[in-house]
Amino acid sequence: MMRERSKFFIPAFIFIAVFFVYVRTLNPVFHADDSPETIACAYTLGIQHPPGYPLPTLTGKIFSFVDAGNIGFRVNLQSAVFGALLCMMVYLIVMDTLRKKDGSAVFAVVSSAVAALALAFSYTLWNQSLSAKGGIYALNGLLLALIIFFLFKWERTKKYNFFYTAVFIYGLSLGNHWESMAVAFPALITFVVLVFIKDNNYKSITLSRFFTALVFGLMGPAIYMYLLIRARGGAFLNWGDPVDLKQLLWVVTRAEYSATETARNIQVIIKQVLRVAQLVTFEFTLAGLVIFLAGIKGFLKTNRVQRFIMFAVLFLTIVGGLSFYFNLKEDMIWIMDVFIIPVYMTMAVFLGLGINYLYNAGLKNGFLNKAAKTAAVLSCALPLYLFASNFNNADQSKYFYSYDYGMNMIKSMDKPGVAMLEGDYAVMPQMYFKYVEKKGNFCPVTTIFLYVPWSVKNLKNECPDVRITVGENASLPDKIRNVVESNYTDKAIYTSVFRKAFEEYYPQGNAALVPYGAVMKLTLDKAAALKEASKKLKMLTYRGLLEDRSYMNITTRLGLSNYSSLYMETGNAYSSLNNNTFAMGYMQRALALSNDRTRAICLTHIGVLYSKTGHNDKALSSYEEAVNINPDMVEAYSNMAGIYNNNKEYDKAVAACEKAIKANPAFSEAYNNMAIAYYSKGMKVKAVEMMEKAVSLSPGNEMAKRNLLILKGVIK
Repeated sequence: MMRERSKFFIPAFIFIAVFFVYVRTLNPVFHADDSPETIACAYTLGIQHPPGYPLPTLTGKIFSFVDAGNIGFRVNLQSAVFGALLCMMVYLIVMDTLRKKDGSAVFAVVSSAVAALALAFSYTLWNQSLSAKGGIYALNGLLLALIIFFLFKWERTKKYNFFYTAVFIYGLSLGNHWESMAVAFPALITFVVLVFIKDNNYKSITLSRFFTALVFGLMGPAIYMYLLIRARGGAFLNWGDPVDLKQLLWVVTRAEYSATETARNIQVIIKQVLRVAQLVTFEFTLAGLVIFLAGIKGFLKTNRVQRFIMFAVLFLTIVGGLSFYFNLKEDMIWIMDVFIIPVYMTMAVFLGLGINYLYNAGLKNGFLNKAAKTAAVLSCALPLYLFASNFNNADQSKYFYSYDYGMNMIKSMDKPGVAMLEGDYAVMPQMYFKYVEKKGNFCPVTTIFLYVPWSVKNLKNECPDVRITVGENASLPDKIRNVVESNYTDKAIYTSVFRKAFEEYYPQGNAALVPYGAVMKLTLDKAAALKEASKKLKMLTYRGLLEDRSYMNITTRLGLSNYSSLYMETGNAYSSLNNNTFAMGYMQRALALSNDRTRAICLTHIGVLYSKTGHNDKALSSYEEAVNINPDMVEAYSNMAGIYNNNKEYDKAVAACEKAIKANPAFSEAYNNMAIAYYSKGMKVKAVEMMEKAVSLSPGNEMAKRNLLILKGVIK
């Protein structure tokens, strides 16, 4: 009777309880990731970055009609729904696996519920279920759980309607994040094959059933036709412009990324293996890991070997894929965290089976049996522990950082114009503001997108008043230059603080940029612009930025490093005008707003200011603090060497340069300062060698060229 009631009441309770917690901690607008794009594309029925995500875009559109809060909050709601449903499905999967087995029926329900709630309050799923982009990964987990659930129903009942449903859902899941589902395919097909082999079930395969399954499987991926329809329908947010089959495949297959994201060396793989190992070990705590391992024994005790093998293959293929496929840099390795949710789902299933196994083992007499029962009972507190320990880190209910940063950019751009933006934290909020809230009197241009032909078409479609006169196939430098020079006479030109492409491909324009609040502005009157910039910095909003950073995650810290950078830019601009007092004030503010990403850079800039004003001892202290934070801060080492040379401490100068060169063998300035130290020590041959190296690494460095001529005695 308990099992019959639990079929409906307990799953509903789990969904409602988890959904309530998720809504209580839901992001109020958008997160500092791809969420603004996800929301804007759902609202306008646009096309997201590869692979296009047609399924969550369409479901997001449905949620945008919910009469609750702003559009961002509404689309975030779907993530909470997906996450809560995933947890409910884990409960049902564990219960189905424990069906009609010996032991306590009540504790089967309890252990299944504990497994579901442990997954619900694990950090990764909880965090991803609170924002629009995270909903893509929560949906991926949900769809996989549904497939497994219906396959289990098919295995148990031999009813092919369950099998066709699983096949359809798998096809549909490819319209969400197909690569994740492709990795899951070996586990799913292994289970299907094992079921067919068991008791000669393969005899039930007929041509009719095969083609029926094929039709259901192909129905799901047909959702990608949405991209083709919207591209041809003039969607404003139109990533890749998939107007024909060739371009559609380019978007769906993520062709732009495939050449760069594959691992190339063993060092990268080792770091990724260690990252995955850390995640698997600690996501459910060490106690949870022990129960998960007990779940292996518990699963085998159920005699559902096919299910056990499927989950084992799923676990290993995802862990292996994450470890060996990606080619992630040290500061971007966190990207893989969200892709591991199916592994956590697998672990949660084993958790439930482990708790149930320990409890039933404890029903027998004996000390070890009593200990097992005690462990099972104590394990029921795991969801409560996870809830308490993860709440502050997961909670996004006061998360306005990304929204405020985007609004600060809008406040700073006081005249109609063109904003040449780089970095997701600058670009994506403006998608939301332009197309959802209809804010901003400028045209946001994603600078690095200009290199592809379709970006010119999109620019003309989205901002018809912005002039671009070069062809779609012109080079990126020509396009950047053309947009600026064709519009600056009657429009203000802005860039984001992060502007790597602008610096590299349009140095003339970059030289004319001045910090202007949360952006940079193209101007020939730097002094006048800086006065306005000082006013705009006072207008910026920092809700919660300084008061509480406890629930900032990695993406948040990356985005907010821009605040520190914009104050550094302002300080450097004042320093270039020899207003060192103002410069130091802004640098100190930059330091107060800094994080792990920018603190060492900021301290290096402060050291330069101290050195410029004759405070070499303070400069050295700043440089030393900088390299303690970031041992690869080559500029700090080189600047230290410059001070040591001035103080005639040449051995210290050489040592500092050696550290800089070890961190970056291509850093020209370190060789320059080392050459000066060697020359001062009377080692002229070594000095010439080092200076020649400095010139070869930086042929445009006129000072190094002159120093080389002096060392060779050509000039005095």
